Amino acid sequence: MLIVSVAYFIATTVIGVAQMLQMETPWAGLSFLEAGLFAFWSGSSLKLAVFAPTGRLRWVGLLMSASFLAIGALATVTSGTHFDAFGHDMPGYAWVIAGMLAGIMGTKRRVYLSLPEA
Repeated sequence: MLIVSVAYFIATTVIGVAQMLQMETPWAGLSFLEAGLFAFWSGSSLKLAVFAPTGRLRWVGLLMSASFLAIGALATVTSGTHFDAFGHDMPGYAWVIAGMLAGIMGTKRRVYLSLPEA
């Protein structure tokens, strides 16, 4: 599913740069780029947490995913970022949700090695 990741990052870059060039201040475009990155990390860490071998690693992955998602959503909400999707004005947090889904779909399941307990 590499194509999902590549398509998401190309779309994020194009939309973010276009917003930086169209707006009076570049903050909306920069927050869009930042939110896209954090959203992808959120989905990726969520998928890795689901397949973690121990409960402690699962909790760490879930906390990382939640914090990345919160940072991405907060970046779009505070800057008032929005984008046009097929003629509909969408809020920035909709792109954060799309990024999380792209992170889930674009991350391979990792096989964890179990280390012997000391």
